[in-house]
Order: sequence, then structure tokens, then C-alpha cells
Amino acid sequence: MQTATILRRIEKLPALSRAGKRINGLHRLMRSRCLYERAYDRVSRNRGAMTPGVDGQTFDGMTLARLDRLTQGVAEGRYRPRPVRRVYIPKGNGKMRPLGIPTADDRIVQEAARMILAAIYEPVFSKHSHGFRAGRSCHTALEEIRRTWTGAKWLIEADVRGFFDNIDHDILLSLLARRIDDPVFIDLIGTMLKAGCMDEWKFERTYSGTPQGGVISPLLANIYLHELDLFMEEMRARFDKGVKRRANPAYVVQSQKIAALRKEIDAIRAVGADEAEVRTRLARIEAINRDRRKISSVDQMDPNFRRLRYCRYADDFLVGVIGSKADAVRIMADIQHFLADRLNLTVSPEKTGVRDASRGSPFLGFHVCAFTLRSPGTMAGRQAVGGGMRRILRRPTRGNIKLWVPRDRVYAFCRRKKLGNLDMRNGRVRPQLMESSLAEIIVAYNSEFRGFANYYAIADGVKASLDKLELVMLRSLFATVACRRRSTRRQAEEYLKMGSDHGVITVVRGEPRVHKVWKLKHLIVKTWDNPLVDSITVGSRLAQSPNDLVTRLSAEQCEACGDTDGPFEMHHPNRLKDKRRDQLTPWVQSARRRRTVVLCHKCHVAHHGGRMPVRMESRVH
Repeated sequence: MQTATILRRIEKLPALSRAGKRINGLHRLMRSRCLYERAYDRVSRNRGAMTPGVDGQTFDGMTLARLDRLTQGVAEGRYRPRPVRRVYIPKGNGKMRPLGIPTADDRIVQEAARMILAAIYEPVFSKHSHGFRAGRSCHTALEEIRRTWTGAKWLIEADVRGFFDNIDHDILLSLLARRIDDPVFIDLIGTMLKAGCMDEWKFERTYSGTPQGGVISPLLANIYLHELDLFMEEMRARFDKGVKRRANPAYVVQSQKIAALRKEIDAIRAVGADEAEVRTRLARIEAINRDRRKISSVDQMDPNFRRLRYCRYADDFLVGVIGSKADAVRIMADIQHFLADRLNLTVSPEKTGVRDASRGSPFLGFHVCAFTLRSPGTMAGRQAVGGGMRRILRRPTRGNIKLWVPRDRVYAFCRRKKLGNLDMRNGRVRPQLMESSLAEIIVAYNSEFRGFANYYAIADGVKASLDKLELVMLRSLFATVACRRRSTRRQAEEYLKMGSDHGVITVVRGEPRVHKVWKLKHLIVKTWDNPLVDSITVGSRLAQSPNDLVTRLSAEQCEACGDTDGPFEMHHPNRLKDKRRDQLTPWVQSARRRRTVVLCHKCHVAHHGGRMPVRMESRVH
């Protein structure tokens, strides 16, 4: 199938999906090599792309012939995914998380299928789903909660137990069949799910779940939990009730007393009576006003006013309820029953429950809670009867959602980085940095602390929450520099002093470069702006640029020696420092070619062997 036909077909998928039509002919799209070329271009640039699977192969040495064989194997039905290589990475709670590493060829096929599925499902996904989606993140989920959950009384925290390992294959494939009328394509997804895994060189079959680490796994997880999003939308439509809360009877009584007193004042002034009686009534009005400000103007527990809010990031989701606690408990039970009956999932009891919104609940590393200011309020201008303006006291709104930095997260970061004792404000020397230069030490501290602070930049009072951590970080830095220079901490601090900042100056290529210590005063505190995604067609995104990997391979010219005889292979360096040593560096300086270079087979073998042909050296120099 021609490339232009493929692109036009993919561009039509979102409109067909929005119209609710079942889509067929996807297996014919999977026969086009242009899809695998774009898939290879994407996955080969990802971090960890050079990690080998069970076959030991990586993207290094990729050729057009290898892409042709892969395309033909899928088209003829001969393609079978290899088992993923199981590795374990540490979690924040000390446990180990299993991670599956597919082979390089399987990653290309998964990415090709993922691009098609994304065109079908992204247009219909819920706006309350934020995990693994372009233009969305943890911050967009948290900002949605802060903007739209004002007044929530109860928070339902829920976490699906072992979600990625317990996805039911039959349920997932049946969900795909609702929108996709192509058994061949669905069978291909099924073979990816049932590929199995190799753990310590022992093969294990996979009867459920999608291995974390697979290219297609995040999208399949969103497709699976899209059913929960639809269920919550239906529940919200049934639960929401009323336009506004009814007036608080106690507040109404106080307001009526004030109105009666004001009428008495008008009557007294009309007959020209003594102003002392007016002052007496004005004093009573002020006293009643003080009491009235202590109570709410509306009934906070009005049974005829209810609201349900929902937000999900991957398998973590939070539900906000304006209503009674019985309503919240019933909603939590309905969610648990839906997950068990419809999706064959269970929730973690230790991470699931109904929380008082004023006490808050953890979500995505933040502490989410409803907060009401204790101050009497602010003055505001209002139009007076008969013209002019009058000043009134505007009370703060109740139940504003605040995002706080959890204290345990700060302590955990300090312990994990071995910065020192946060309670004692003591900084600790970090021996692992003893062999580094002062500039490298500062860069290491900056990258760690800046990354942690930037994640919490949208939190309320973030600088006050991290000020002790900053102090311990600085003292740890001074202690490490002092140990490195064999001096005292005070001498190290004076050595790094740069006005109101700290840092060092190094010379790079004959020019001075300043490396300053990053501090909280450099943190830009602002709300997270959801980036606007340009309305670029799918075909435009898939269109190849003149510098992409496949186009450079198709040029059939060695980028080192200029040979045009071939065969030609794409070299993928494993580490950045490898490129600094070898003589190919001038050929990989541009942004597109920073990580890759097209070589003939002879140059490729010579490069991996540390040998450079004479002709290549002359071209390089």
C-alpha cells in the first residue's frame, strides 16, 4: 500500500472513532513499511532503547533489509513476539517492581500498532484521564482537581492492586473488538499479550497483564480503564443534583434581624428622632454581623445539592464528593463492585478509603485537601442603592482545594540522597562525589534538588515546605566540597561565595563558565499550564523529515567514508561518552544526528573494534 494512502487512512481514524463506527482493515495498514520506519524512528530515540531483549539484539546495526523482513513477517502472519526479559527495579516503598524489556523488533511492531490504536482511542478518551497521554501529566491532573473540586466534603482514594499484572486478556481483547472490526489485528495484539517472559532464564507464560516496559502497555492500560471512566461519568450524571445549596436557616434569621433593624433606623430618621437610638441599633447590627460571619450563608450539608468529581492517572484515581459520608461510602462500594465484576480487578485495602476532605488524601505524591482561610475576609466594592459604591467584607470561599508537599516525601528524598538529618539540620558528606570536580559536585546537587523542587512547584507554600531541605542540601554540599578540598565547611562556603549566591567558575574551550548552586529563590512558582496541542494531522506527524533515520539509511551512503556500495547499517551509540572518544564526533553534532550515524558494514565493524580506516580519518580531519 502506498505511503500517501496509509497516511490518508490513518487521518480518517479519529473521525470514524468519534462517530462510534467499528473500524476494519487495520491489518492491511500493518503491511506497510512506512509505518515500521516511523515506529523505528520513534522507539530508537527513547531512553533505554539500547537495552537488549532476550535475543541480545539492539537497534545498533539496523538496516532496511531488517525492516523489510519484519514487515513481511507481520504481513504473512509469520511474526511471533519473543518473550520479554524480566528485570526488577526498586520502588519507593522498598519493594521491587517487575519490568519487561521486549526485543528491538518487538518494540518496532508494538509502536506501529500503538500509533494505530492511539489514532482510534485518543479522540474518545475521557478528559479526566491524564496518564500516558500527550499534553497531559501528573500536574495537569492535579491542576484539574485544584480548579474544579472546590467545596468537596469527602475524598475517595483508590489504588488498583497490581494493575499491570492483572489485566484480563479476554476482557481487554473484547473491549478492543467493540471499536475494531478486524480479527487479524486483534489477534496480533493477543500474541503480544501472551508472549510470556524470561525470568532468570526461565520461561513463564503470561495469562494476564501487560508487562510494564512494553511500548504498547500504557495505551492498552488506558483502553482497559476507559471503561471505569465511562462508568464514573454515568455515576456522576445520576449523582449530581440541584443547582445551588439552600440558604442556611440560622443565617437567614440573622439577616432578617438586620433587615428589621435597618427598617427601624429608617423610620426613626424619617420622624427626626434622636440619633442616639440610631447609634444603638447600628451597634446591634454590628454585633449581629459579627455572629453572622461565623456561620455559613448556605447549608453545607444540603441533601438536595450533590456533586461528584473524578480524576485518574493510570491506575491511581481520586473521587471528590459533595454530599454525605454515606453517599461517599456507597460510591466507593459501587466502584469496587464495578472493578471486580466488569474488569476483574481489586483495590488495595491499605490505599483505599473515604477521607475527610479537610484532612486530605495523598494523590500523585501530593497531599490534596480542602482548606478554608481563618481570616475574616477581604474588603470589596459593591454598588450601593441610589448610586455610588459601598465597601463590604467579602468572606473567603470555603473548601478551596490545596496541594501540599507531604512531609514524608521530603524526608524520604533526604534519606534516599543521603543528604543528612533533616530534623537536626545537619548536612552529610557524600563519599561517592569525592572523585568529582567542584563543578560536577554542584551539577549533581543541582540536578537532584531542582528536579524534586520543580515537581512540587505547583504546590501551595512549596518554598516554605522545602526550606529545611534546602538548608540541609547546602550544608551537605559545603561538607562535601570541604572534604574534597581538605578544608573546613566555613572555608568551603567562603570559597564558593559569589555575592548572594554560591558557585564556581571553570574554563571551557578557553571561555569562563559559571556553575551556580541552584536554590529555592530560583524556583518559579506558578500553576501548570496545560500545553495546547497544535491541530496537526496524523499524516503530518507520520511524514518523514529529510533527516530522519530511515531517510538517511535510504540515501545509501556511509556518513564516515562516503562509500556507496553498502550494505549500510545504522550505528546507535550506547553511551554519550563513547561519542566523545571516537573520531566520528564531528559527524554527530547536529540535533538529528547526535545519537546515530549511518555506516557501511566495514566502518561499523571498525568503529566497534576501535579501529578507524585511513579514508575515514582523512574525512574526519
